[in-house]
Amino acid sequence: MGKSATKIEGGKFLARCRKCGRWQEVSPRAETRRGEGYFEEWRADFRCCDTPQTAVFTLEKDYLDFH
Repeated sequence: MGKSATKIEGGKFLARCRKCGRWQEVSPRAETRRGEGYFEEWRADFRCCDTPQTAVFTLEKDYLDFH
């Protein structure tokens, strides 16, 4: 699976199919990355054009996480 282009518009997570270029709404889930204090990575696996694809969203945390 390759990574698809992504964007966030109107609170929706959108990913673009690598084959047809169509944007579609996806439902990402948070992925924990150790050692990264300011960003979160969200990932969504989806299928378009009969091709499995992955969308990765990197979001700035809106809170500080002190440990």
